Order: sequence, then C-alpha cells, then structure tokens
Amino acid sequence: MTKLLIIAEQYWPEGGGGTLATHLITKLLAREGFNITVVAGTEYPERVRGVEYMFTPLLKRRDKASLWINSILLSREPWFVKLLRWADVVYIPRYAYPIIPTAKGFGKRVVVHLHDYQPISYTASVLRDGKSLNSPSEVASFELFEHRSLTRALLGTLSAPTWLLARSWVSMADEVICVSKRQAELIVKHVPELSSKISVIYNPLPDIPVIKKEPTEPPSFLYLGGDSFIKGFHIFLKASASLLRRRRAVFLLTKNFSDSSRGVLSKLNAVFDNAYVMLGHLKYEDVLSLHSRAYGMVFPSVWEEPLPYAVVESMLAGTLPIASRVGGVPEIVEGTFAERLLFEPGDVDGLVDRMETVLSMSRKKILDVVAELREIVLKRLGYDMIKNRLLKVFNI
Repeated sequence: MTKLLIIAEQYWPEGGGGTLATHLITKLLAREGFNITVVAGTEYPERVRGVEYMFTPLLKRRDKASLWINSILLSREPWFVKLLRWADVVYIPRYAYPIIPTAKGFGKRVVVHLHDYQPISYTASVLRDGKSLNSPSEVASFELFEHRSLTRALLGTLSAPTWLLARSWVSMADEVICVSKRQAELIVKHVPELSSKISVIYNPLPDIPVIKKEPTEPPSFLYLGGDSFIKGFHIFLKASASLLRRRRAVFLLTKNFSDSSRGVLSKLNAVFDNAYVMLGHLKYEDVLSLHSRAYGMVFPSVWEEPLPYAVVESMLAGTLPIASRVGGVPEIVEGTFAERLLFEPGDVDGLVDRMETVLSMSRKKILDVVAELREIVLKRLGYDMIKNRLLKVFNI
C-alpha cells in the first residue's frame, strides 16, 4: 500500500478548480488503496473516507512570500518531519514548493501538480499570446488590473524575481503533472529541463448528474468569472451590452464584485431593464443548479487557462459553452459543436456573434447538442483513462 502525503495550503471546498481537482484525485487514489494523509491550511475540508486530514496554520497564509517562509518552517517541525519520513510519495498540488528539497533529502518521490504557470510566471498567469508576466512593470500592471491594488503592485515589483525560486524547487520534483497539452507546451518552452518529467493528465470529472433543462424567457446566459480582468470581465461587459441593444436577454452573474464593478452593472441595469442578475458568491451545488435555466455559459478569458472546470462542467450540465480560444479549452471541445462557438480572446464582436448563434437555435436543437456534448466529455475525460495515468505517476 503506497503511503501518500498531500501538502496543500487550500483544500476543497476552499479555492477553485485546482482544489476541486485535488479533492477528486484524493478520492480516486483512496479508492485504489492508497494510505493518504493530507496536511492543509483549510480547517474544515470536505473529507474523503479513510483519509486523514491535519490542519496547520502555517499553511493558512495565502500570499506567496509568507506561504513559502511558512513552508520552510513547516518542513522543520518534528511532527511534519515524521510524516515526511513515513510517506512513500509526497504530492504538492498547490504552492508549498519549499518543502520539496527536504522531501528529496529524505529520498522521497515528489509529484508536483500544476494548475497554473507558477514556475514560469510570478503572477502564475500567462496571457493569450503565451507571454509570462515577470518584469516589474508587467507584474505591477497585472496587480492593478486584476486586484485593483496599488499596495500589491508596489510589493509585486519588488517580489517579481521570486518566480525563479518556484522554477528551481519544481525542477527538483520527480514527476510534474500538467492538466492540458497547451499548458505543458508553455511550461516546457520556458523550463526545458522539465520536459522529461511532465505528464499530461486531464483533471478528473466532477460527479454532475444529468440536469433537466428548463430554459427561461427571456433567454439566460451564465457568466461565472466575477470582475476578474484575466477572466475577461471587460470583454463580457462590452459584448453583453452590444447584444442587449439588439435583443432581450438575461445574464446570471456569480462571484463577488467590487463596489466599482457593482456600480457599472447597476448603470447597465438602468439602461437594459435589470438584465444583469448579481447572485454573489454561491456554493458549488447552487452554481450547478443555475445551468438548468441557461442557454449558454459565457467564458471570455484572456489568459491561457490550463483546463477550466467551468467549461467542462458546462458541457456536463447541458449548457452550451461560449468560450475564448485559450489554453486547454480547444482540447476539451475539439470536434464538437462547442468548437464552433469558440472565439478569439478579446474579440467582442466574435463573442456577440456566438451568443446570437445560440439564441437562433431551437430548443430541440439545443437539447440534442448538449446531450451529445455530455457524452463526448464523459468519454474524452473518462474515469478509467485518468485513473490509469494517475496510478502510473503515483505508484512507486
């Protein structure tokens, strides 16, 4: 029985797609007989039967500088050293990279799972043109646009070179999992020494049952990206307003919005008869339930999304994904009707055109297409295929 130690500052239900993937992988490996201990900075994780969870406040810090300092401190804690000695494999699915040298010092097999681009970009993001953001000016611009924080921008300019530490630590791992071919291509382009260590393994599918579609009138679209710049909020605003000038529609928006973004949406609602419904931060299950009402899910991201669960979940839930051609998205939708709904990142007119295409479809056509999309994604990201690839990486 392989003894697996998972070290993650966040664990589901905290976080997003990366932590959901970690939870699903934990569940899969537990079913395969792995003896698993999770050390996390999440106090109340969603537990998997038979898995031991240990909380440490050292991993609760979210900013990278503090997290990395705390990870070094954690690697010196006697109780944690005992766990490292116990484990056969050490799995790092988040950013606790400073633990890698200690684990390797004990002769342990280390697996790093990349859900973004931290080893090649200080911001962990790569823009649509494949450009990483590492120079002080690029980091400052990112922090101002994405987080609207002058403090973060100033600190980022000073901390920008620290991405080289992440590259050094990750290069010490025995195996590195990328979640799409496009992500692996970009990582290897910047860190060629990882080419022999990388395995491309799509994230496991969440268990989403068939959702009965009851589309509303006027037709509804989902937008799940909040007011994130890299998620394309600015593109969404322009495209949705353009569509609403032509026809009636409703946009269901999740996540929390800043006061300034809420002000913009309120002004648009005054013009377009409350077409923007701000639902706030919802539980995962409540977000899935929204798919029963929606014709399409708008995904105008402008960064190289490695493998966005939002698109996968949309296909499983029977909602047409209208997505930008970034990252791993084309791999998911290749050869399907959803491929015809892709648009170039930043192309407002292209997004409007794709939404118009969906609205022109009959109810029967939509139901036929989304049923086919579900079957295709269930086969393309099949459980047995992903399980076998994971076992190949984790088994000693």
